[in-house]
Amino acid sequence: MMGDLTDEAKEIVRRSYEIVEKYVKGNSPEDFIIKRCIISTGDPEIKNLIVFRGDAVKDGIKAIRRRKRVITDVAMVKAGIRAMDLEVLTAIEHGDGASGRTRVSAGMLNLGAKIDGSIVAIGNAPSAAITLCDMVEMGIKPSLVVATPVGFVNAAESKEMIRGLDIPSITTVGTRGGSTLCVAIINSIIALAL
Repeated sequence: MMGDLTDEAKEIVRRSYEIVEKYVKGNSPEDFIIKRCIISTGDPEIKNLIVFRGDAVKDGIKAIRRRKRVITDVAMVKAGIRAMDLEVLTAIEHGDGASGRTRVSAGMLNLGAKIDGSIVAIGNAPSAAITLCDMVEMGIKPSLVVATPVGFVNAAESKEMIRGLDIPSITTVGTRGGSTLCVAIINSIIALAL
């Protein structure tokens, strides 16, 4: 379920979910994702920051089952994704920053049409989320956007922009987020799709 391959690891996961039940009582797919996010961050308050737009979970499950590629902003998000049979591309590996943009923003642009129909997972770089919004305005349409970039410069604003798109999304509100949270959301959707 969460990398729980040994008996000891399975017990840790079981106890973690038992503890998290105090904070999230429901059993919907959204509740499952929120529980996993709380466990991954050790922060029960994270439940108040996660926003689901459209049919985000349903569309994400459908995309995983159809083996749609996943586009991440940074290698840390890619490294955490547990589905080895999915194609995962990382924007920062496709950008050089020569355009004056951040490397991850340039990489998003260079991936271009490959983003269409893909799941986009942005856990670190607000510039990736802002660039993605520009690309959506040009006609690119991901199946799902998970955006949890963290920080004080453009993080909150970029996620607000994502929530304004006519695309299913899962985001965090404000400056909090990060790659760990993004990975927890993506891996939860993968688990739900199995």
